[in-house]
Amino acid sequence: MANFTVAIPDELLSQAKVVAARTDTSVNAIIRQLLEGYVRNESSPLSGNYEILFKYSLGQISEHNAMKELHLDDVETLALMTIQAGFPLPRLSLPETAAMQKNFGDMVDRFGHTA
Repeated sequence: MANFTVAIPDELLSQAKVVAARTDTSVNAIIRQLLEGYVRNESSPLSGNYEILFKYSLGQISEHNAMKELHLDDVETLALMTIQAGFPLPRLSLPETAAMQKNFGDMVDRFGHTA
């Protein structure tokens, strides 16, 4: 394992030592854990795609457009990436919802009002 030197403010180091002692670990272990998490996040295939996934999960862009922007071939992968990113499961986009409302209204007009 390699060693390296990091310059941080004295107060931050003091606070880190208190936290480390309280959690029965070391400052070294805290820094290693944080660095591992940072590298894992930045190395993730989701890196840079969070905005697309977020907009998709909120229904601001369609499933088709999200898949196109993320260069995906299947809906399952898109859903899995959305869940792995920690976003809520996707819902219909606003244009898709509006189209469904229009279609329902057309059906009601054609076949009569519902009970």
